[in-house]
Amino acid sequence: MQQLRGALRSPKIQRFGTEEFTYIEFDALAWRIVPAPDNIRFEGEHARGTVGMPRFGAVDGQPLLPFEMDSAQAMIDAMGPRIDDMAENNPHVPSIQERGIETPGWLSFLRLTTNDVGPVIRLESTDGFGRTVAVHKGLGITFKDAVWNLRPGSRRAASLHRDLVEWANSDIVTDEQACKVRCSIMPNARVIIGYSSARRFDRARRRLVAHLHMSPPMNFSTATTLNAKANAAVDNLYERALLPVPDGMTVDEVRDILDGSNRDHELLDDEVAVLACGALNPHPNKREARAVNEAIADLTGTKPKLEERTQLAAEVALRGFPNDKRLTALRAALERSWRWAPLRGVPLTRQQPLDLLSEAIREVVQAGNDTGRATAELVTLASYHLVGGRTQLLTRSEYGRGNNTEPQQILKRLAKSDGGLRQLCQIILDGRADRAPQELPDASEPRDRRFPGADILTPVRLRELAELSEEGISHDAPEDLFAAAIGNFEDMLDEAHDAAQDVAKVTDHAGVPLVDTRGFESRLVKDTLDAIVELVGDWRSARRRAARMRPDLDGSEAGR
Repeated sequence: MQQLRGALRSPKIQRFGTEEFTYIEFDALAWRIVPAPDNIRFEGEHARGTVGMPRFGAVDGQPLLPFEMDSAQAMIDAMGPRIDDMAENNPHVPSIQERGIETPGWLSFLRLTTNDVGPVIRLESTDGFGRTVAVHKGLGITFKDAVWNLRPGSRRAASLHRDLVEWANSDIVTDEQACKVRCSIMPNARVIIGYSSARRFDRARRRLVAHLHMSPPMNFSTATTLNAKANAAVDNLYERALLPVPDGMTVDEVRDILDGSNRDHELLDDEVAVLACGALNPHPNKREARAVNEAIADLTGTKPKLEERTQLAAEVALRGFPNDKRLTALRAALERSWRWAPLRGVPLTRQQPLDLLSEAIREVVQAGNDTGRATAELVTLASYHLVGGRTQLLTRSEYGRGNNTEPQQILKRLAKSDGGLRQLCQIILDGRADRAPQELPDASEPRDRRFPGADILTPVRLRELAELSEEGISHDAPEDLFAAAIGNFEDMLDEAHDAAQDVAKVTDHAGVPLVDTRGFESRLVKDTLDAIVELVGDWRSARRRAARMRPDLDGSEAGR
């Protein structure tokens, strides 16, 4: 207590980037510290929604971290695998148990609340998760003990304290008792008691941890490192009012989606990809690019390269995929796709793919070599499905091997022609419906259904289609477009007829068709069929008129 009083009389201040933290140093009892349930090592899991725990909250202007879960057991179950993984795989754990904590960590005040137990106040291992796990193992205590059983003033905590003092002053102790003494204290722990930042304390603390672990960089997983950098970039864009905000959304919603805080939103996965590409992959000479660069340099001390922004965007876009070996290949292919300059800073309009297609074709016809907004959005939507669909159709080149064209070159070629754009639109429709990507039949328009007899796209065939797209806009004759539309109408009519026959085939247990006994009534269907019959009748009349006029035309031509 004397040490604590002295520390409070002379607090210290340290700045990390734009954040300033006021802290005191004292020897903290190890069983008063809990492993942080919101840790930088969990960034990838938090972003993917697999960690099973919420983020820290914040109290206005106070260095306190609220954290709530339904039950103490749910909290114990969620933390167990992460503590075990640290104890088994961190090489420093045995050395800490042999020598005690030699490098102090940063600690923050935590108010942990569960519905069945209520709130408790503890210190959490802001920067010291591994050290805390190591000393708890050395002391022979669990996460449950540190949070609830060894509460201040309890009989068990007093007994443990008394035993440790006795062993520390004794010349005769067992190896186990000596280990417990070494693991009983975090010396010179830095406990945060105040801060100055434009961010809430939970976000300021997260930035502090990223500073400590990324400058110089530590050996975290790629997903953890990229997510930490992406979150810092999103925060910086948010604070500078530079985040792109689609119509109908708020800037807070955009930030929470991009940093993984909100996974219960209305955006489709490919729309999140466009949002990530637009926010984290801006043009190099834009203010947005400078804000992203500043955030990364603030953490690492190094200005990022151009392609690092595409890596961050790709990681955010692929948060729906598990962090396994396949993720590396997906991320590499997607970030290569997004290096194509027109996709940098692409806006998200949330238009339907068929509407985007119509605009994109007009842009290709009118703009020539310039890539328009609708084309960029359509291509970005398709790139997500080309990489993350049932079949990965875009893969990163292996330099010097085969003829594996780079993903951005394939997208660039497909975006040059109306046929290529239609194929990209069909890929989006198939991807959203969880269908294998179909090769769009010749002279067909994209549609949200399976084409009878359509081939499934392969990476090789996609490259062939990209090469064919170099020919540019096909400019089909009106007669060709008319024939294609008639063929499409006949195909869909056959499908409707087959569907009607399927209705007639459904029978009851006695083999009687249910449509004969129950019937069917739909005014909408009847009106639609009547309208089709009327149209077909008009077409037949026009055909007869054309046939009567043909001999006259032929005769007049012959007389000329």
